[in-house]
Amino acid sequence: MRHIKRSAFFLTLLAAVLFAASLPVLANGNGNGITGSPHDFSGDGWNSSGEICRVCHAPHDQGRTTGLVGLLWNHTLSTATYTMYSSSTLDGAIDANPTGISKMCLGCHDGTVALDDFDGHGGTTFIGTGDQVPQLQDAGNPDLRATHPISIVYDTTDTGLHPTSNNMGTSGTIADVLEGGKVQCSSCHDVHDSAGEAVANTKLLRVGQTSGTGSPSGLCLTCHDK
Repeated sequence: MRHIKRSAFFLTLLAAVLFAASLPVLANGNGNGITGSPHDFSGDGWNSSGEICRVCHAPHDQGRTTGLVGLLWNHTLSTATYTMYSSSTLDGAIDANPTGISKMCLGCHDGTVALDDFDGHGGTTFIGTGDQVPQLQDAGNPDLRATHPISIVYDTTDTGLHPTSNNMGTSGTIADVLEGGKVQCSSCHDVHDSAGEAVANTKLLRVGQTSGTGSPSGLCLTCHDK
């Protein structure tokens, strides 16, 4: 009986370990730059280039059309049609589909384009579901209604928002992290985990959200006057 109980215990322990191993790894940044950051894929087997920057950027477009969107973009963009955020309290004008930098982020983070789909060829390795935005998606129509609005004008007439001249952590002002006056993914996240901008031990946030990385709800209250 003791042997059976001991075997059952080890089987339960093994199952727990295997379950934990199957969970997606949600890596935090270290605030020290792109090298060693969650966006450093130089050591991943699917990255045949062995480079850090090339997964997203190429210094010369070499005939690929994705570079024409700006930032010397080298990664395939998603062709999905999105359901955008909506609310009865929404004031700022929102684009019909993600635009600008958010469109680039979703090229990996919506789960429809492979991580290794760059340099003008297809890929087979997709981002884990835990790193997808949105995390719950309908194939062909990713639903962004449960996420913070992106590609939305920061309405400077809204009394519930702080002026764009207010600081955004150490990234300059709120205006500095908007793209053409719009809130995009990069408004809250520094994708390069830049030293002096991204807060260490967070998801590349420009302002810490918890008492461990900043003031409670610090990122939200940077823009929202509540």
